[in-house]
Amino acid sequence: MVITIGGNYGSGGKALAERAAEMLGYTLCDDEVIKEVVKDSGVDMTTETFAYFDESSGKSSLSEIQRLSSVQAANYRSMISSIVMDVAPLDKRMNVIQERICKALADKGNCIILGRCADYYLRGRDDVISIFVTNTPENCVKRIMEHFSIDEKAAKKVVKKTDERRSDYYSFFTGKRWADLNNYNIVLQNQCLGDEGCAQLLKAIVEIKESCKA
Repeated sequence: MVITIGGNYGSGGKALAERAAEMLGYTLCDDEVIKEVVKDSGVDMTTETFAYFDESSGKSSLSEIQRLSSVQAANYRSMISSIVMDVAPLDKRMNVIQERICKALADKGNCIILGRCADYYLRGRDDVISIFVTNTPENCVKRIMEHFSIDEKAAKKVVKKTDERRSDYYSFFTGKRWADLNNYNIVLQNQCLGDEGCAQLLKAIVEIKESCKA
């Protein structure tokens, strides 16, 4: 079984993925797992470039979230130049790589994939459950305030900027609208159940789906 998880920034999607993986005994396809798969793909791509196109990177510093680094800015200028010159740009190659990665991970089974348009790349498979996690704006901001030890004003900016980035990212690679609940099998409202409750419900959903296949 494969679980894909997307959601608003600060909604608790990462916490859900970590807890559900622990409860189910699934592999959590975090940054390190993804980077290893990228290395094995044989594609020439720097870590900085991969991070720029990785909308779900959970290890970005606050400064990286708030603005592009000089390296990322250079990559962005190169991308624009490639489009103008009608050369296959880096972002299109990244699309192919991400789809390949998601399918390779899914074929191994029993894993949880955070973000990276996995719900789109794995659509149509009967062994996939796609989840979107929501939360109130107040709760999202509070979680980010606590995580980065920043004030409310700064947290609101980070949440807004990151959600916009995720939306643009998803739309660019899939042609669909991010956070359109029609794209997902299940929507979990973290404000209703909390991290632990969402994880328990997801575990129950997986068990029900597995029993139906038996």
